[in-house]
Amino acid sequence: MGLNSLVPVGLGLRGRQPAAVAFKHLSYALMSMTERPRLAQREPRSLQPEQLGQLTVSAAAVPQPVHAWIVWEDGVEELVQGHAVAWTKRGVRVRFGAPPHQHEVWVWARAVERA
Repeated sequence: MGLNSLVPVGLGLRGRQPAAVAFKHLSYALMSMTERPRLAQREPRSLQPEQLGQLTVSAAAVPQPVHAWIVWEDGVEELVQGHAVAWTKRGVRVRFGAPPHQHEVWVWARAVERA
């Protein structure tokens, strides 16, 4: 069997379709999930002070554009575009979203890359 094998009905697909078509539909559905706006009552998790340690915090004179992995309170991880507004050796404070749903959270430094 292989990529051209048939897959059973499921995942919103009609009838039996080649696996490649089913994968395309599933990939599109998964990609569009992270593009949907989050519900206002959900909040992102931030590192705790004891996780950051007693390190010197550097503030950005001009916030730097970044991509950062954010963990929401329900455990969902999401790659977001934002700005680094402060950092230590261990963590970065990232601002993301748009008012009135703008957030600032501390995340691990390795979860952040310059955009």
